[in-house]
Order: sequence, then C-alpha cells, then structure tokens
Amino acid sequence: MTDQIKVLVADDQGVIRMGLAMILDHEPDLTTVAQAGDGEEALRLVEQYDPDVVLMDIRMPVMDGLVATERITAAAKQSGRNRPAVLVLTTFDDEAYVLSAVRAGASGFLLKDTDPDLLVSAVRAVHRGDSLVDPASTRVLLERCVELERQVGNGPAEPALPAAARWTGPLALLSDREREILVWMARGLSNRDLAAKLFVSETTVKTHVSSVLSKLGLSSRVQAVVVAYEAGVVRPGEAEVRWEG
Repeated sequence: MTDQIKVLVADDQGVIRMGLAMILDHEPDLTTVAQAGDGEEALRLVEQYDPDVVLMDIRMPVMDGLVATERITAAAKQSGRNRPAVLVLTTFDDEAYVLSAVRAGASGFLLKDTDPDLLVSAVRAVHRGDSLVDPASTRVLLERCVELERQVGNGPAEPALPAAARWTGPLALLSDREREILVWMARGLSNRDLAAKLFVSETTVKTHVSSVLSKLGLSSRVQAVVVAYEAGVVRPGEAEVRWEG
C-alpha cells in the first residue's frame, strides 16, 4: 500500500472543515491528520503533524491565511524542504487577496464551491509539485486580480522600476522553448496539456517548467503565471503574446 498524503484543513467554519475532511478521507490515498480554526492554530498543527498538504482558507480570525501561508512556506524553505504545499481555498469575493497568497508561497488555489473530484485531484497535484491547479479558473481569477491591482495601485511596494521593466533581465535568460512554456502556462495549460500541444513527454515539460522557475527565481508555477501578466507577456483578454526587448 502506498503512503497516504497527509492533509491539514484550516478554515474558521467548522461545517466547511468537516465537509472537506469527509471528502478527503473518502479517498484511499488521502487522510486528514488535523483541522485548524485559524492561522495560528494551523501553524501549531503543522509543527505537530507534519502534513504534506495544507488546505488554507484566506479569511480567518487571530491570524489570517495569508500570514499563515507565508510563515509555513518560509519555514519549509529555510529548512530545505518542499513541504507542506499550501493550497488556498477562496471565493471570487477574495480576489484582492489571491495575488498576495501566491506571493506568500501558496502552491495554488481553488474556489470553495469546487467539485469534490477537483478538490481531490488538486491535493494530489500540489503534492506531486504541480502547482497550478484548476488552470482555467486560475487564469480567469489572476487576470481579474492583476487588473484590480493596476486600477487601485495596490501592488507590492517595489522601488523605482515598473513591473514589466523589473522582469526584463530574468525573462531574457529564458530559451525560446522556455518562453513558449511560460506563455502557455499563463494561458492555463497543465503539464499534460503542454505535453500534448508541444509533442513532448510530461517529463520533458516538467524539466522545462523547473528551468523557467529557476531562472526567474520563483518557487511555483502559479507565481510564474503572475509574472507573465505583470511583465505584459500575456495580457488580460488578449490572445497574442508580447515579447519585447
């Protein structure tokens, strides 16, 4: 029997926690090891139970999911580990927080009303290291979030250079194939979709994705999607790709 994927569920609503746990525990390869009602409790339980994946709500009392996600991923990085992966649960009402969650190190996010089968697949995906979950929904939500930040001027505080200029140097390091991979990731294609489109194996796609992340100094696919939009490589509602410079 293969080892089970250990999941911690963090949500301030007990009914939602229990419902998520029931869905996960119904699968033979998944098990809910703990439930937390706020971010601070989630941090304690991560230390105690060492889960593989954390399902994290954004809006919680005491410590919200953004702060908890940042602390969990920072601690993992500091210790040289790639777990636990954090999968953020959100609603379209939380769109202003989604980019913050991604920048905090979340491996991906799902809408709270997602289909149970997709939730299960998403947990398995982030456990494998496939960060971009529910690609079509991710692309639409990221487009809305990036546009929102531009409209209200509420992006992260960065000195001097606008977003597009900040990424000019790192993007220039990408090969033509890696640029193509980045573009299609931003358009919502999964590893399997990319392999079929480019007529290569999924292993080859994963190698290219890892190279893109490394050259851009990123930790997840979903962060790469944000960069593609911020740098203007892909623009909301636009079909064509822009490579300048």
